[in-house]
Amino acid sequence: MCLIAGITVFMGYQARQDKIAYSYAQLLPENDTAWIDYQKFQQKFGPDGTVMIAGMQADSLFSNLQMFNDWYTLDRSIKHTAGIKEVMSVASLYKVVKNDSLSEFIVDTFLHRKPTTLKEIDSVKKAAYSLPFFENFIFNKHTGSTLMLITFKENEINTVRRIAIVDSVKAQMEAFGAKYHVAMHYSGMPYIRTIISRKIMNEMTMFLILAIIVMSLILLFIFRSFYLVVFPLLVVIVGVTWAAALINLFGYQITVLTGLIPPLIMVIGVPNCILLLNKYHTEYRIHGNKIEALHTMVSKIGISLFLANVTTAIGFAVFCSTHSAVLA
Repeated sequence: MCLIAGITVFMGYQARQDKIAYSYAQLLPENDTAWIDYQKFQQKFGPDGTVMIAGMQADSLFSNLQMFNDWYTLDRSIKHTAGIKEVMSVASLYKVVKNDSLSEFIVDTFLHRKPTTLKEIDSVKKAAYSLPFFENFIFNKHTGSTLMLITFKENEINTVRRIAIVDSVKAQMEAFGAKYHVAMHYSGMPYIRTIISRKIMNEMTMFLILAIIVMSLILLFIFRSFYLVVFPLLVVIVGVTWAAALINLFGYQITVLTGLIPPLIMVIGVPNCILLLNKYHTEYRIHGNKIEALHTMVSKIGISLFLANVTTAIGFAVFCSTHSAVLA
């Protein structure tokens, strides 16, 4: 018992080191032609899914000097946030200027500082509206909608730092929206993956707690004994702790599927405890000998449960033959 308790403490520490998978899952096999083409695309153009999009619908953006200046400040503030590579909005649009003396084209921004008059903003608006490239990409002149495209640095996109960066960007956006009573909207892979990562952890915790509550109620309803609720749950929780620790020890991360392992073990383990306890009490009522009841329980039910669980394990092991990184 002391050895098991010591191992469980170690496993509990390892379970606390579990990491969430911040990168998206590989759905295709390594030798799939689509996956090979995708890898070549990334090698040539860099990783995709690095842009977070924030948008709003504000017709007064170009007619309110203070609002436009705050949008300009927000643009620059987000750009200087650690982990952000580039920001593009109506306050930081680029134009191509012909340099006759050097016989070359120069890429320059529309604005180099905050505008001081509405006339300056109007000139930016006219210049931007005259370039079809930005229409329905950065702004929609018919609806008054405008976007801010926020590009994350490649080395930050699939790390835990992404959550803090997304939270920082969203907080700044929400402060702007609250000031001018504008609803802010968000999209883009960094934002979506951050939301999913949070849901994985929250739902894993929620499912585990719900599984414990449901199993406790079932045990209490069947056996009407506090001890017969606590000890089976204690045994199963030890198994859950070991399973969570093994995820970390073998170098895996918590994903949508691996997050189901703890509640799954809970659901599988408690019925096994019910069958074992039920057989033990049945035998004990017959002859009143605890040792003989335990022996009969292990010999009669133990083997059956072992084979049943082996069958369940084989069912999950079939996923290894799918050649899918997600299931295997």
